Amino acid sequence: MLRPTMHCPIAARSAAVINRLSLCTALLSAGLFFSCGQFSAPDSPDTAPGSTYPNICQTDDGFVMIWYEGDQHIVISEFTAEGWSRKDTIVSSERFFKNWADLPQVYHAGGNTFALSWLEMSGEGTYDYDVHVSISTDRGTTLSEPVIPHRDGVKGEHGFVSFFDFMGSTGLIWLDGRAMMPGGHGHGSGSMRLYASTIDPTGELGLEIMLDDMVCECCPTAAVNTSAGPLVAFRDRDPDETRNIQLSFINGAQLPRPIHDDGWVVPGCPVNGPAMRANGENVAIAWYTAPDNAPQVNISFSHDGGMSFGAPIRIDDGKAIGRPDLVWLDDETVLVSWLEEGVESGKLVLKKASASGSAKLLSEFDISSGRGSGYPKLALVDDHVFVAWTEPGEGGGIRSKWIQLGS
Repeated sequence: MLRPTMHCPIAARSAAVINRLSLCTALLSAGLFFSCGQFSAPDSPDTAPGSTYPNICQTDDGFVMIWYEGDQHIVISEFTAEGWSRKDTIVSSERFFKNWADLPQVYHAGGNTFALSWLEMSGEGTYDYDVHVSISTDRGTTLSEPVIPHRDGVKGEHGFVSFFDFMGSTGLIWLDGRAMMPGGHGHGSGSMRLYASTIDPTGELGLEIMLDDMVCECCPTAAVNTSAGPLVAFRDRDPDETRNIQLSFINGAQLPRPIHDDGWVVPGCPVNGPAMRANGENVAIAWYTAPDNAPQVNISFSHDGGMSFGAPIRIDDGKAIGRPDLVWLDDETVLVSWLEEGVESGKLVLKKASASGSAKLLSEFDISSGRGSGYPKLALVDDHVFVAWTEPGEGGGIRSKWIQLGS
């Protein structure tokens, strides 16, 4: 029933249509509802009041959304041509570590196999939590016994997982706090590290490998599969507190390098990671940075599987908060979303951007600029984009919106 796909590729686009009737038919078959060419948004997902922190994975038939309902359940639902599937609880625990920036992850590893990750408390400290990973070989009907990929035994911070495909197994990276000593405010005073491992379809773990011995403490990571191999992105940390977005090929196809030397020196974690998506040989990455106290969102494109990237293209409107996401619209264009400061709170901005440097506003609307809104997420179905986020506070919960792409 659950059908998340490997590295969340954009769903195949509908065949060209030759008249208005065939256009309506094609869009109806994609699960969108029209009346004589006028768009009527599909239903919203069945999220309960107080639900939080959605995450989205594109599928060949639509997309899957995963989220928290209450404090003890992670729930999933899929949108296809038949609409939303009935939501199912896939993991329950009394010890979830719910973090507005560190979301549960789901990843398709080919066939009927996919991986799921979430966080659970490991001790009594505020930041004592572990990554848990499970494998399903029957599209989510059953899950393997959860395993903890980090085998350090340290009660500390572990999280911000990204998955990728690696030599017949599912690879994953995570931020690892085993080297951080107890310090103020519950965080450690040592260095956060980046580790990698693999998990096979039986749930067996591979070797545990350190990729970087000093990274930003609490920024989301990203990973894609490319023709050159698995490419991961994360916010690095230098001894002088410069925090660039770093790229690294897991298979060693190229030495690790920053996507750009932004020159942002900040003595603390900005909780702002990159968004990266692959589309064949094309890779796009979007990230937040603030050199010289000038907040901005940049995007960069690669046309050779991530081996090289063009110069950063600034696309924000001057008051960026960050938390980007993106999806490929076609071979040349992506849709990027991010938060900006608004008149009273914040706003979510969505722009179409291409490697030529063009950036065209699609939509913007008010949402909370606080942490409670989480990381807004995007999905694409034909010529419409779905957006999901969290509305914090009393009476809040997950909110979503369908937006027609237009020309």
